[in-house]
Amino acid sequence: MEIGQIAARPRIQDIKMINYAVACQDLSISFGATKALKSVTTGFERGKITALLGMNGSGKSTLIKILAGIYRPDPGSRITIAGSPIAGHLTPKRAHALGLRFLHQEVGLVGPLTISDNFAMVGRFRAPFSLGPIAQREQDEYVAQVLQRFDLPVHPQTKVADLSPTLRTMVGMARAFQHDGEDEDVFARNVLVLDEPTASLPADEVHAVMATVERLRDHGGTVIYVSHRTEEVKRLADNLIVLRDGELVVEEAVAHLQIPDIVSRVVGQTIAAKEPRRTDLSGAPVVLEVNNLQGTTLQDVSLQIRAGEVLGVAGLVGCGRSELIRLLSGAQRPHQGTMQLNGQPFQPTHPGTAVKQGVVSVPQDRRVEGCILGMATTDNLTMGSLNTFFKGGLLRLKSESLSAQGLAETYQVKTGDIRSPISTLSGGNQQKVVIARAASRATEVLLLDEPTQGVDALAKQEIWNIIRGFAATGKAVVVASTDFDEFVGLCDRVIVLDRGAISASAAGPDEITEKQLALLCAGADR
Repeated sequence: MEIGQIAARPRIQDIKMINYAVACQDLSISFGATKALKSVTTGFERGKITALLGMNGSGKSTLIKILAGIYRPDPGSRITIAGSPIAGHLTPKRAHALGLRFLHQEVGLVGPLTISDNFAMVGRFRAPFSLGPIAQREQDEYVAQVLQRFDLPVHPQTKVADLSPTLRTMVGMARAFQHDGEDEDVFARNVLVLDEPTASLPADEVHAVMATVERLRDHGGTVIYVSHRTEEVKRLADNLIVLRDGELVVEEAVAHLQIPDIVSRVVGQTIAAKEPRRTDLSGAPVVLEVNNLQGTTLQDVSLQIRAGEVLGVAGLVGCGRSELIRLLSGAQRPHQGTMQLNGQPFQPTHPGTAVKQGVVSVPQDRRVEGCILGMATTDNLTMGSLNTFFKGGLLRLKSESLSAQGLAETYQVKTGDIRSPISTLSGGNQQKVVIARAASRATEVLLLDEPTQGVDALAKQEIWNIIRGFAATGKAVVVASTDFDEFVGLCDRVIVLDRGAISASAAGPDEITEKQLALLCAGADR
């Protein structure tokens, strides 16, 4: 099938031929002169997982917000739920009553509160009085029943802040179904819409969420699944719906597709990639040397990173990947061991001292640690080097703006107005801003923790190309990641950590493969 062609699935006019849980006909919506959705006609089959894909700005979030009752579509748009046309407009309350359940990327749980109290925020519990003290025991018993239905081994009085990211996501999923009965037929009666449920999760923790989604489907549930992770789509989805610029461009079954096929359908083109350089770097100068480094998890780690090299750091949960980045960047003090930068002692006491010596890191969570969402893109690009824009005690705004514009162009940051808040940018462009700020200051070593987590396929390749271009200038790069595809597409060499120690390494195209790295991380070759 040609890219962009709609596969021959029965059209919505033949709705009686297909058991659609949710169907849309001529769904359109405009925001001023912008047409966010353009006569989208499609359907989500009951008892199936349908992946709703598209680049940022394609219209997927808009479609979801229409189904959630947040946006009102243009006149002439029609929505059918469980075979019944919806008269009038959906509201959030009405969408819920019709069986639509939503879990957004920001799960919406309050960390300092218990699981039970988070359930109570959006629910009702059997209590002896409508006013007065909360019937805590009854509330906890009810929440425990819901958690048990999802096989979640947590107590209702556990604080959400103490849960792992994966458990938070699954608790959010359970909360969405809290008032839908106590039997598993509840899954078949409702539609669950998951918007990037694994975007902020490490790749090796995603399996638990995917297993829950598969269980919902196996019990007759209907799932609309939005994700940038094409490997998840390949494993989970029965059907594929792709939007591009507000239009339906692809609608087909997933079974016969491979991951590159899915990527091509989303992007609408074959992504031009720069192949990782696989030449021998053994003769290149050593930029950063680590000897017998020990931290809380890391144990006796020694390694050398050479000029022009992109070194990957792999391993299972708790192996010490992120701790290695923190130790190298000065964010954490080592218990013992030494480091040398270009042959000289390197002992950063905090990230600021590391930056002064040319070693700069990009954190794993860009939204929390990497940028300030309410600030302008300009400010996020330049806030690490504001001192260079001061003259006579005054900030030279024109110079700052020109510098930010230059960085945005160099690092392919797509933004309508560079003075707009960075929160208005897509995840991929936010990440490019964080990388641009770091790379512009990294004169020796750039450290990256999960550099493409939660970005779409095109942004992922663009970020890889940016990193390879940076390394090509003779700088050293360290990439900690849970994405084996990232190592294959980016790295010259990969080390594998196991319980804080280097257990294996791989170099060259024959060794840096997803299969081989998976075996090394699992200890199959040890």
